Amino acid sequence: MAHSANFQQSLGWLSRTFPAALLVLCTVLVGGLLAGPGAATADSDLPGCTTDSSVPNELTVTCDPGSGVGEHAFIRCRDLLGMPHTHIGATIGTDGGWSRANCAPAETGPV
Repeated sequence: MAHSANFQQSLGWLSRTFPAALLVLCTVLVGGLLAGPGAATADSDLPGCTTDSSVPNELTVTCDPGSGVGEHAFIRCRDLLGMPHTHIGATIGTDGGWSRANCAPAETGPV
């Protein structure tokens, strides 16, 4: 009899938790779908800099020395639930160089 009561208590907890978890999951999924696409490239008006998005799930900004100081690459990606995420690369210094932003392994981008 005690085992039956414990089983009923565990079902009561599950019956309260499952709808709440399902509601959170649906909210995240709908929020990701309604968020819409974001910018996938850096500012295209940066003189002396080029943007390369030819590699899937990656964005690279390359700048000549003295160009793009303080700028960085950023990429918008979507996870498996459709939620958008922004990933930011390293800051470009006074010597120029490159900044690369990558999506996480389970994400796709740019979106």
